[in-house]
Amino acid sequence: MSRLEAGIQFHLPTYAHVPLPHLVELAGEAEAKGVAQLWVTDNLRSRHAYVALTALASRLKIKLGTAVTVQYFRNPVELADLVATLSELMDGRELSIGLGRGNPRTPNLIRTPRPVSMLRETAQSLRRLLAGESVCFADYPNLLAYFNFNPAAAFRLNFHPATPVRLYCGSNGPLGMAVGGADMDGLIFGGHYVAALGTGQVPALLDAFDRAIPPERAGTAVPKVAEIKISLSRDPGAAREFVKESAGRRVLNMYRQGYTPEDIQRMGVPLPEVERLDQADKNGAAEAEFNALVTDSMIDAIFIAGRPGDCLERLLEVQETARQQGFGQLMFSELGPDVDEALSLLCDEIIPAL
Repeated sequence: MSRLEAGIQFHLPTYAHVPLPHLVELAGEAEAKGVAQLWVTDNLRSRHAYVALTALASRLKIKLGTAVTVQYFRNPVELADLVATLSELMDGRELSIGLGRGNPRTPNLIRTPRPVSMLRETAQSLRRLLAGESVCFADYPNLLAYFNFNPAAAFRLNFHPATPVRLYCGSNGPLGMAVGGADMDGLIFGGHYVAALGTGQVPALLDAFDRAIPPERAGTAVPKVAEIKISLSRDPGAAREFVKESAGRRVLNMYRQGYTPEDIQRMGVPLPEVERLDQADKNGAAEAEFNALVTDSMIDAIFIAGRPGDCLERLLEVQETARQQGFGQLMFSELGPDVDEALSLLCDEIIPAL
């Protein structure tokens, strides 16, 4: 039985205190210990995803990617420029570009209209630009309006990507999944994958992706990546405390967007706990007050958190389920309160045992 690839995502807001040169050093350690791919997140007010990828590309010899590039942050022409330029440092390795609407806080910062249509148009136009085609954004009305393109203008790159570029769908609702299957090369099931397993909805969502794959691509291997939220430490209390806010925000987002009360309870989270958290957030709870309402059941719904020995059995179960569902990579994200310790524990004690 083939092992799933191990990937690591540097969630850049989580490690705002870690300088980029040190993140590059950590990535080098991960590569030396067999990690197959490094991913970075795309967040306003954080280090620039593509600058970080450029630094990584200059040192590493493994695949790189964004999980995900936010479709509202950069217009497709600029994005094609970024991707094709970065490809010249990749030396033939795959450059994986995840696309999606961003995290639940994105609408607090910028307008996020028509997310499914924007995803479709971004994927289609970006693919054409990277293929060297001329693109007129009059053919993409949502992008035209959002980014103020000249409807009479046509854009074409004056150079070509130098390495394979794959587009990955980072939208995990049924409509977004269908766009991914139709217009992209692969799938990233985001940071609520473990929780979504508990709801039982993952097979139907994956089916929405698979059914949309065009006939000419049917039967070909489609890469699928499952994001695993993990927090490792020799101190189990610290590992769990570290992820309280993230776990609470993710459970709350699932509660507010598309997952039913029954789904939440199937995740192992009592509904009254989420209702209290929801009300506190609506009342403007400060971070400490919010975190005080995040329960162990919420943490365990989203994260696999604790000492390596505490986490391994559950990870083995998740890995086997992901394998059966057609995933080829587990992408570990957030890692732990001390990124140096957490990465060592992941690479030395978890990944070799999977």
